[in-house]
Amino acid sequence: MAVLSVCENILEVGAAHPDRVLFDSLMPTPHGTTYNAYLVTGKEKTALIDAVDPDKIDVLMENLKEAGVSRIDYLIHLHTEQDHSGTSKAVLKKFPMAQLVASKKVQELLETHVHIDPSTVHVVDEDDTLDLGGLTLQFKLIPFAHWPDNTMVWLPEERVLFSSDLFGSHYATQKIFSTSSSELRFAAKTYYAEIMMPFRNKIVDYVSKVRDLNPRMIAPAHGPVWYDPEIILERYERWTSPMVKRMVTIPYISMHDSTRQIVERLAVRLSREGISVICRDLGQELDSLTVETGHFITDLVDAAAVIMATPTVLGGPHPNVAYAALIANAIRPQPRFFGIVGSFGWASQAVKTLDSLTGNIKAERLEPLMIKGLPTEEDMNRIDAMAFDLAMKIKALPDLIR
Repeated sequence: MAVLSVCENILEVGAAHPDRVLFDSLMPTPHGTTYNAYLVTGKEKTALIDAVDPDKIDVLMENLKEAGVSRIDYLIHLHTEQDHSGTSKAVLKKFPMAQLVASKKVQELLETHVHIDPSTVHVVDEDDTLDLGGLTLQFKLIPFAHWPDNTMVWLPEERVLFSSDLFGSHYATQKIFSTSSSELRFAAKTYYAEIMMPFRNKIVDYVSKVRDLNPRMIAPAHGPVWYDPEIILERYERWTSPMVKRMVTIPYISMHDSTRQIVERLAVRLSREGISVICRDLGQELDSLTVETGHFITDLVDAAAVIMATPTVLGGPHPNVAYAALIANAIRPQPRFFGIVGSFGWASQAVKTLDSLTGNIKAERLEPLMIKGLPTEEDMNRIDAMAFDLAMKIKALPDLIR
């Protein structure tokens, strides 16, 4: 990733990582990601906002060299995770005159995660400022977007907001500004689902806070700069709203075709009632578990209902379905309805286990439907009835449908 100009006084000097396929050993990143570091140059002083992942320190140093940087007055950390702060010591070694600047919570976590002496950190609080000479950096605290330490920096003279992880996307590109690409917009939605959705109630307030600032551009820590903030702000307002779509998402796996038959019948009957259905096969390919679970999590931004479909393995749910349930529970989605269907050979505790794994999903629980062996015609009629009842429930949500 080369040095890129955001505007006259701001350069992006971070690194792209297009071949990164998994983030946090959890989230699929089919378009890679970037670790954005912004160099802001005033008439008197220069600030570097965030650094890069340790794997990309050489790129950051080369970009600073290419930008002709011989002095950094402030190294600002908006968030502690190592993809932003893991190269702090290397930057400070190269630029020993730089003052490390961070919020109190970042200061605390830098000591824990990067072993930086807290006494070396200049601590800032809400609305504190740094004067660079003609340019002012003003700090805005946004705890739990998505860590307790997240901070934004507002540059009023240029009306540019450095938003930390908020409004980011795992999307590697050689272009500095966002495009109208559907790929990028889906990457931003996936990023929101996996990182920001668990903190939806706080994100609502932060979007409002950003609206009040009325930024000309939003520069996140990952992905392109939003040259038109309305693109991402409008989406965040939609994603954080209580509104859902007439959509059901069904993560499933099938061992001997019984569960697949249940899922196919359910999907067909729901579709006939005008309900959109997305089925996520968690075991079709070797990498289906991570990839399809990632897609399932993105579905949860919009889904009115979730139906988890599992065969019984050693008395409980298939481990792939249990994994998807555990992830879904962690991100705290807000579907209106939640159900469990599946099959078993002689006995099953799958429903009990999946219920225990999804306590954070505060949705109306549907009557479970577990079928012994291959579905019979009578079983198919039970599936049809479940599909009809669920469709009627979803259609009864006119004020919550977007």
